[in-house]
Amino acid sequence: MQRRAAAAYIAFFLVIAAGSYAFIATADAPAITISGDDVREIEAGDTVTVDDRTYTVAEVKAEQQEGGDHGGGGGLKYTIRFEWTNDSARYTESWAANSTIEFENQTRRVLVENGTDRFELRWEPTAQFRPAWSEGVLYIDSEPEQGGRQDVAVTSYIANSSNESVQPVRFSESDSFERAGNRTTIASVSNTSVVLEWTAPRTNSFSTTNNQNLSLNEQPYVVHFKNNDTVLLGEGQAAREQLRDSIRMNDRFHDRINGVWGVTIGSGSTLVLLIALAFLPRKE
Repeated sequence: MQRRAAAAYIAFFLVIAAGSYAFIATADAPAITISGDDVREIEAGDTVTVDDRTYTVAEVKAEQQEGGDHGGGGGLKYTIRFEWTNDSARYTESWAANSTIEFENQTRRVLVENGTDRFELRWEPTAQFRPAWSEGVLYIDSEPEQGGRQDVAVTSYIANSSNESVQPVRFSESDSFERAGNRTTIASVSNTSVVLEWTAPRTNSFSTTNNQNLSLNEQPYVVHFKNNDTVLLGEGQAAREQLRDSIRMNDRFHDRINGVWGVTIGSGSTLVLLIALAFLPRKE
């Protein structure tokens, strides 16, 4: 009787375990994807134009690492990098008062007229003039190619020189000049520094990963990796919501599969226990 009852229970749990395992083996997870007229496929090297700004897909890559991702599988981390160029980006540079800077292939010292918006770039002697400071005055050898040292204050040397290249260059706030191919403006002059500004092209770059929202020229987009080399780019809030719903469905599927695995494992454990109990020796 004991074994007949155990056999019935064993058959019951065997059916449950087999059925739940068959369901797991045959069930297909809903794909995480987006589709529609506002979705396009992009790869490395493609361009995306949003209003008056053009983005280049600089890089699409999949790197193997621990863990997984929605739709990634195999522990892959997906990354897409965009680049765009701002043709009139603002640049600034600060020159500290009394510091030396490079100006038109010469080393010059920044000397600000205290309390004014004016400054000058004074010629700075090179090593061949053997410059030396004494009591706060900079002296140079005015005839470095002659024997002996002919000491003269650098200010006197400049004042008495007919060489145009050693004459001071003077500027005031708002003045501008050509520098490295750009029109550069004196933005501000203070007792401690001079600030320059100019505009020039600047390449901007940003990256994002799989199934992430992003903004292109302040417009909403979303990315989903179709495979290691191809990315689906969805435009607008509708594409974002579609991907979000797709991820939710995939999550619910895996939650249910995990529940069915619990049934399978529980039924299998019960089977083993029943078989073991069925063959215990009976007390007479």
